[in-house]
Amino acid sequence: MARMDVSATGPGANPGKIMFYLGMLFVVLGALIGGGGLIAAIGTREFGAALFGLVFVAMFCGIGGFFAKIGYSQMHASDDVLAEGALYLGKIYGYEPDYRILMNGQPCITLVVRYLMNGEIQEARVNTGDVNAASYPRGATVGIKLLAGQAALVPGSLSDMRIEQEDDLMNPDFDPCGMQSSVGVSCPNCGASITVPLGMSRICPYCDSKVSVGADGRVIRP
Repeated sequence: MARMDVSATGPGANPGKIMFYLGMLFVVLGALIGGGGLIAAIGTREFGAALFGLVFVAMFCGIGGFFAKIGYSQMHASDDVLAEGALYLGKIYGYEPDYRILMNGQPCITLVVRYLMNGEIQEARVNTGDVNAASYPRGATVGIKLLAGQAALVPGSLSDMRIEQEDDLMNPDFDPCGMQSSVGVSCPNCGASITVPLGMSRICPYCDSKVSVGADGRVIRP
């Protein structure tokens, strides 16, 4: 079982796009204002003003180009993941704030997505580039793609579709981050054989009862 922390953004309001366009605005303003002043200063032989204009152009274009490059990289961070990654359907289990990216002073939200990989419940954390958690209801189904330790939300994949073992995926008593052994037990309600991690619980796929197991491997009676 594993937890995957990722930085690839989803289809929300991408902060990289804002950074890219602000950077390009600096480049254009620097070129127009500084370049115009530089040409005028050369025409009037005001070489001190021309030098100032040259510094102005270099400073604005340099800073703007730097931020535009970072923004462009963030905008396209998930392109390769979406193009070549393996697709999984998962459930939005919860949210975490990402204080590295602020929009209007608010942190963007990171989705905690639980999904199944080879029959095991896994977690991925994906930055949405959005500050509004209401856009991603808890318990909704989303598609994510995984590639080389990176993850990305599949645009337009948000739905209320039921998926395999979704009760287990949303079970707060189950911790995918904990390396736990499992034990085979019989469901106290219907007698079906299921596997439950030690010290956790699972939802019986046959009768929807919660089956809890202690650290000693014994079923905890409700």
